[in-house]
Amino acid sequence: MEKRLERFAALVGEDKVKTLKDKNVLICGLGGVGGTALESLARSGIGHFTIVDYDVVEISNLNRQILFTNKDVGKPKVEAARERVQTIDESIIVTAFDCRVDDNFLTRISGRKFDFVIDAIDAPEAKVQLIKYCLANNLLFISSMGMANRLDPTAVRIANLAKTDTDPLAKKMRMLMRREQIDLADIPVVYSLEKPLRKGSLLASVMNVPSAAGLALSSYCLEKIQK
Repeated sequence: MEKRLERFAALVGEDKVKTLKDKNVLICGLGGVGGTALESLARSGIGHFTIVDYDVVEISNLNRQILFTNKDVGKPKVEAARERVQTIDESIIVTAFDCRVDDNFLTRISGRKFDFVIDAIDAPEAKVQLIKYCLANNLLFISSMGMANRLDPTAVRIANLAKTDTDPLAKKMRMLMRREQIDLADIPVVYSLEKPLRKGSLLASVMNVPSAAGLALSSYCLEKIQK
């Protein structure tokens, strides 16, 4: 057992922690939510990641996105994220895709083995495509709903999509998934009970809520992947 994982092993057992080294987690979206999920899973012993994001690091990201610092501004997020993960453990294997999640990307990854998928994308249409891919390929997954315009990290919950309320993104996702004739009970999500505190095109945010969601995603992933 690696020394850095001793305290985690003390909670769940050495055998479970040892199995994580061979797991491959796909994380789509590396912002405040997906970035915290990646950081947490890297620190918990996951040995392989496939990460996807088409964006570059901006100064405005630094108030809430745990993976990045000033030195990363201007870099592709997937490049900066890979560097961050390998400062935690250089043996972690990271496969990076600097692109959007769309039909082209899903075709590129077709046939690859993933033990778990985390959806931390903002765009509803891309979320629908990814969720459909997971369901069609019998992949364990969880999807994050909206975390912007909120302040209360204690309001973050895990449920299936049918049980969500208060969240405009979850409302839209329910509509889109019904249109696809997909049972909402088959879609696990992280969402917030807190109603958005403001409206408008600017998605206001501070670290607390996105990171709480990212930790919830990580926790759910670790629970399901070790069974």
